[in-house]
Amino acid sequence: MTDSNSACLASDNGHKCPRTADVLLPVALCNAHRIEVALAIVPDMLRDALASSLTSSVPAGGVRDDLVTMATATPIEGLLGGAHDSIVYFIANGGRVKIGYTTNLKGRISALSLRADSVLLALLGGFELERALHARFAQYRNGDTEWFELSSEIFHYASARNAAILGIAPLPAAEVMVGPSAATAARREKRKARAFRVYADLGQPSQRAFIKVWRERKYGETDQTVRDLYNEMHTAFENARKGSAGESK
Repeated sequence: MTDSNSACLASDNGHKCPRTADVLLPVALCNAHRIEVALAIVPDMLRDALASSLTSSVPAGGVRDDLVTMATATPIEGLLGGAHDSIVYFIANGGRVKIGYTTNLKGRISALSLRADSVLLALLGGFELERALHARFAQYRNGDTEWFELSSEIFHYASARNAAILGIAPLPAAEVMVGPSAATAARREKRKARAFRVYADLGQPSQRAFIKVWRERKYGETDQTVRDLYNEMHTAFENARKGSAGESK
């Protein structure tokens, strides 16, 4: 039963919803927004339930480890607009990482009350790949959930696949620590990957041009951090250029 004076707390394109709430718990929503929330969350919940049911009935020997080895990463930024083809995601939260699959990464991030920069990796694939990954990293799994300890092995797996689509080397093993610090290392690597992409796209730009594009892409970070990233990329590209020039003599 609802209070006829209760307003829907959702918004329509940035404006307060003018409709009366049809439900009050857990949040006051009109019928249209209640359906919108259900469409974003319920399909993934049903897929998770199905995956759990199927996994419990499949022998361990049936897991295809080749799927884990051959899995291909896809840029995370291109998945944040809404529905998309099925992907397997690695979402970090402190010293843990959730490995699951979805066709709406944006909705899944929202359902977990996390931010987009919590996503460490997105792989092309669905239930079979998810199941294979769960088997590969079983020793780090928290019970029967999709949450795993963010171990150095899992971090390196994500790092190597992200590096492959960017054409750069993954973070050296010596720089990775097990536990919460691995999440910090993941974020540091993600910043470097973005800096590499911006610098390469602009073709060795000035610091001002680099910062301008960084801000246009809404990558965040403090001004000093962005300057430091530019300097790091500039030095790396200059060293690579000098090395290539030396080899050609």
